[in-house]
Amino acid sequence: VTGTQLAHVTGLAAARWHVLDDAGWDVGRDGLAGGPPVRVIVGEKRHVTVDRALRLLGLGSPETVAADDQGRMRADALATALDGASGPTVVCAQAGEVNTGAFDPLPEIAAACRDARAWLHVDGAFGIWAAASPRFLHLVAGLELADSWTTDAHKWLNVPYDSGIVFCAHPESHRNAMTI
Repeated sequence: VTGTQLAHVTGLAAARWHVLDDAGWDVGRDGLAGGPPVRVIVGEKRHVTVDRALRLLGLGSPETVAADDQGRMRADALATALDGASGPTVVCAQAGEVNTGAFDPLPEIAAACRDARAWLHVDGAFGIWAAASPRFLHLVAGLELADSWTTDAHKWLNVPYDSGIVFCAHPESHRNAMTI
């Protein structure tokens, strides 16, 4: 398992705990069997590590929404998928598509997630570090609206391979998901 996958597992474990707790299910005590299904929605051009992390967490294959020709999740397709939906939901967006460098429209995605009470996880392995540059900061507009973010230190910070990092806006959910 790579650092990227472990970072996704950690961030998405917090997401799983949070959305199930919001639905009245204690995944720490009762596990996943018998609990409400967790719906996970991704863009069709996401990185494979997201799918691996979801399988490791027992969430199975995600539901896919359309992406544009640069690999950006289409916010209108996500809004349609979320329209009228209820129950525990996690949306995985990305900051920097690995093949094209394109950034998902995070403000629109975050608004759709907020309206649907869905957790927004951002795979920022390739592009989150744009936030460190005044010149490229606009690319990650809306990133601050997400619930969790992952990145790789090895891609831009010149550290050893497999240095995955997760940030979580809900420390209690993160702590509960990771506590033994």
